[in-house]
Amino acid sequence: MNKSQKNQNNANLTIIIFPYLFIPKEHNIDGITLKPSFQNAIDQEDPIVKKQLLQIAKFFRYASNKQVNAWSYYVTYLKNKKDWFSLRDRLNKLTTILRYSKLSEPRNNAKFSHFDYFVFEINHLHLDDKSEFHYYDGLLNGENTIGFHTHKDLVKNPFSFHYEMSPLILEDLENDKYLQSFYSSTNFNEKDEKRLLKAIEWFNRSFATTREVDQADTIVHLETAFEALFKTEREGVRAQVQSGLIQFLGETDELTDWINQFWKLRCAIVHGDAELKPPFFFKHKEGSKEHRHHVFMGRKIFVRCIDAFLQLKASIYSRDIHEELVSNEVRIKKARKLLQKKSGDNLKEAYRLISGLRQDDTSFSKKDSIAFGKMFLPFVIKDLRQENKNDIVTNVETILKWSGSKYGDLALLYSEAFTKYQEFYFSNSYSVVTIPLETTFLRNAGYTFLDFAVWRLLTFFG
Repeated sequence: MNKSQKNQNNANLTIIIFPYLFIPKEHNIDGITLKPSFQNAIDQEDPIVKKQLLQIAKFFRYASNKQVNAWSYYVTYLKNKKDWFSLRDRLNKLTTILRYSKLSEPRNNAKFSHFDYFVFEINHLHLDDKSEFHYYDGLLNGENTIGFHTHKDLVKNPFSFHYEMSPLILEDLENDKYLQSFYSSTNFNEKDEKRLLKAIEWFNRSFATTREVDQADTIVHLETAFEALFKTEREGVRAQVQSGLIQFLGETDELTDWINQFWKLRCAIVHGDAELKPPFFFKHKEGSKEHRHHVFMGRKIFVRCIDAFLQLKASIYSRDIHEELVSNEVRIKKARKLLQKKSGDNLKEAYRLISGLRQDDTSFSKKDSIAFGKMFLPFVIKDLRQENKNDIVTNVETILKWSGSKYGDLALLYSEAFTKYQEFYFSNSYSVVTIPLETTFLRNAGYTFLDFAVWRLLTFFG
């Protein structure tokens, strides 16, 4: 095994190339470090990485039948399928957002395929310097397999592209409003993000290379984008889309008429009732001639809806409302199951749930609070011992040993432990030492639960 791979704990070197996307400055987005193909950047890579990068670059020069001198790449190491699925999901999210950011503004002159990425996992055969023959097997956009082989300096490629493009240059990514909305905002919950990304993905597909998709397909993709954005139930899809569009853009006879014509056109295409011959135009009900292309209007309307949604999310904080609707009883019930699994992601989610306990909700009984403390506090003790906070450990262990019948006595023990833990918690909050994310979640949960337990044991209701 090569030195570079050994340094990565036996993980496999994996190279991701964006052959038609050039990012002049290095950017790290969601753990993906995109680098430009400048010679000085490539020269700084591990010799093995550099060699493989240049080998793979030959493939794209051959495949496009032109020089591909400006491209971007990302180098990582994968240990297992879980790592791969995580990487693929992050890459797909990033490319979906970048595609939309540029395709939604026609002046960018972007094409769908500018954002294609290719994943190559490097194996030990590629590292054999004695061999004159090397076969590379990659994945286009994480799905479609492509392959090529090199013989000395020649590239033999069974896969050929049907398009030729000059690289699209992306600058000033740190100020991209869509990247900021999806990666910097705290207003998105998982369902909102999934719905938006799916809608945006369908919008992006309406721009797929014209040799792949005609205007009839584009109409269907656009309608599906609206459906993904606004649909909440199986029935009454058109009514839901219409309601959503009116909510964001306002109600006019013209907009309602456009929706009806667009939907009718889509249904005719899908059910084979329309001739699949462009162009498809909108006609005002009082006019005699068509004057607006349905594709262009559909795209413009969709972009306005997305912008309105993102502006609404940015201006109105609503996560607290959703969190408040989850009772303490439900939080602890879910947290208990996750704690039993004891895996990293499950523990972080459990700690997050515990950190949301509220002191205006008595749905979780005193008796159950005591039982849950016996299950959760050992996690707190383990962290305290690692920090050599044995005095706080003693207080918390006293809680676990309690066997009395007066809740007030136990509340006093919790109060004493909370006072000491509070000092530890806040002193570490300002520490210059980087604390692992899971530990941060745990300490938030420990602080919240100790405080919550004092309140719960002293409240009137059992």
